[in-house]
Formats: sequence, structure tokens, C-alpha cells
Amino acid sequence: MTADPHSELYRRLQQIYVLLDDGDRRALRAVGLTPTHFTLLGLLDPAGQAGVTVTRLAELMLCTRGNATRLVQRLVESGLVRTGPDREDQRLVKVYLTETGADRLAAAKAYHAAANRLRFSGLPEADLARLSELAGALADELGKHLD
Repeated sequence: MTADPHSELYRRLQQIYVLLDDGDRRALRAVGLTPTHFTLLGLLDPAGQAGVTVTRLAELMLCTRGNATRLVQRLVESGLVRTGPDREDQRLVKVYLTETGADRLAAAKAYHAAANRLRFSGLPEADLARLSELAGALADELGKHLD
């Protein structure tokens, strides 16, 4: 009896997630960031001008507002982000990337890019392109099922 192809695909993707997450942790450790902090910093304007509300960060990271608030607080304590009022609507509190945060993010992106080049170096360019195309289609399909 053959395995359910949906279950097999899920198992493979879960295995890939674990391997990528482990590689990300090792690559980002050099700059003192977790993969989650790296993701959050990457959602902020590199120039630190626009800012993003905690609610929007939670939506983008698919987590609760409380979880996003705790993440932001840790990054504030580390000096990587700051919070402040929105320039147009003083009722809103936004998260802004600090200069230190922008520098750390740039360093993290360099380590992450190097790790990705190493991780995917065994795949031919044509396979990388096709895999990227398929992953994009899968991400679009999965995105349709978000609440």
C-alpha cells in the first residue's frame, strides 16, 4: 500500500522546516539573534522611518498580539527597536528599527545569505529555480487557507 501523498509531502516539508530552522539558529547565533527576531526585524523599514504597529507585526508573523508584544519588548531591551507614536495618528504605537537594529539586521542578512548559499549549493540552478517556483505556488495555496 502506498503512502498518502499529502501526508508524505507534509512530512517532508516539516523535516525541511526543522533543518532550515536549525541552520538559521546556527547562522544567526553569530550576530545574537534568533530566527524569530530576525524575521521581525526584517519586517521593519530598514531606514527606521515608517514603523509598524504591533498588531500588524502579529498578523505578518502569524502569532498573537501578546506574543508580538513580548518579542518587541525583548528587542527594545536589546536596543534593536524602539516604540513610539505614529506620526499621523498619535493613538497608534509603532515599532521602529534603530540604527543598531539596522546594523544588526544587515549583519544577520549577510550570515543568513552565506548559510543559504552553502545549504543549497548541491542543487543545480535549474532545480533551484523549479523548487522556488513550486514553493511559491505552495505558499500561495497555503495562504488561501489562513483565517
